[in-house]
Amino acid sequence: MLLVAGCGSASSQAASSPPTGGGPPPVPVPAGAPTTTGTPSTAGTPSTAGTTSPAGTASGLYVNPGNPLFGGAQLLRAEHQAAAAAKVLALAQTPSALWASGQANEMQQISQVTQAAAGAHQVPVIVAYNLPDRDACGKFSASAGTTPAGYRSWVNALAAAIGDGDDIVIVEPDAVPDIINGCLSAAQVAERYQLLQYAMSRLGGLPHAQVYLDAGNPGMFPDPALLVASLRQAGISDGRGFSANVSNFQWTDTVVGWSQRLESALGGGAQAVIDTSRSGNGPYTGPDSPQWCNPPGRAPGPTPTLHPGPTGVSAYLWIKDPGISDGPCNGGPAAGQFWLQYAEQLAQASHLS
Repeated sequence: MLLVAGCGSASSQAASSPPTGGGPPPVPVPAGAPTTTGTPSTAGTPSTAGTTSPAGTASGLYVNPGNPLFGGAQLLRAEHQAAAAAKVLALAQTPSALWASGQANEMQQISQVTQAAAGAHQVPVIVAYNLPDRDACGKFSASAGTTPAGYRSWVNALAAAIGDGDDIVIVEPDAVPDIINGCLSAAQVAERYQLLQYAMSRLGGLPHAQVYLDAGNPGMFPDPALLVASLRQAGISDGRGFSANVSNFQWTDTVVGWSQRLESALGGGAQAVIDTSRSGNGPYTGPDSPQWCNPPGRAPGPTPTLHPGPTGVSAYLWIKDPGISDGPCNGGPAAGQFWLQYAEQLAQASHLS
């Protein structure tokens, strides 16, 4: 996603590979992976992460043993890079999201993850990312996608896969920002609002799912009030609130304050979930362009946790998997592909151990 207003991109985990954490197909569970569902890593958690004690029966966030970071750690061990392997393993053992982007077998994966998480009284994070003409501004994760009717059927399948699970669901990163930033035609805008309304209504109607519509980030929209009308038209009232900073690098404290202002502008009642997966060193301001695409010198931010403390913030999450490329820039592979080299850089800069 851009750090300034203009075209934005989740530049995330979709691309052409099945979204097991956004990367390649599931790897065999290696040594060091959680044997059931794992628990959130809390070692080295920054003080801003707050408490990890959620309300209800859930004991924490779910760690997906199919995350390709586990395979990356295994490869590093095989190459006798024990220290690097340990760092990457710490990233792998930290809960991150599973992206659904219209790939084969993804609904089976989501159903399995949902059931495994429920069995451990944990909460998985699912990202719905399959709108027609997605990533219209940023382009690196762009896809013509399915037809409007096909998208509604896909949303129905996603809802069935989640069922009565307690999943946190992030709905369509950058979909609303694409509208506001003028990257769609009038006909595309009208269609997108209709499809977002359908997704929010269908997923928001699930009995236990916690559904959040993506709202971009403060680098893209310094004044969050600009988002209010579009978020309402897209159906935010059918969910719990909005996601912020998805796949981006804004300082967590900055995003918290921005989210609180947006909640106020929406009239109160909305909650935010904030992506902290790569916010540890804040946004990149160097010469590489686009600045949101695999920027150097970044670090993971606060460890994912439910109810971290700030008013109006339901969770800090790693919505973007730190092992996934933003796109073909700064030496990276296509958006959505696992990139061990970048994961190693993030791991070396992290506080996890």
